[in-house]
Amino acid sequence: MLENVFFISYSQGAGVGQGYFSAVNPPGPTGFVTISNGPEPVRLVITRWGDVPFTVDVLANSAYTVGIANIQTIGILNLGAGTATGSLGLSAVF
Repeated sequence: MLENVFFISYSQGAGVGQGYFSAVNPPGPTGFVTISNGPEPVRLVITRWGDVPFTVDVLANSAYTVGIANIQTIGILNLGAGTATGSLGLSAVF
C-alpha cells in the first residue's frame, strides 16, 4: 500500500543544502520521491542503506520523480544564484 510520508514546500538560499527526511531505522522505506522545482536548479540527494547515494540535478521550473529502495536521507542543494523554491514529497510502500 502506498502512503504519503511527507509533502513540504521548500525555500533555500543560493548554495544552501538542507536535509528533509531521515529514516529512523534501517533499511528505510521504499517508495517514490517527487520534487517540483521553481526558478533555480537544485540537486536532489538520496542516501540509501547498503548502496551508493542517488543524486540528480533538477532543472529550474521542472519536476522529477524517482522510485527508490532503502531510503535513509533526502536532501536538496540549491545550485542556483537565487532562492530555490518548490515542493518535495515521499510516498512509501508499506
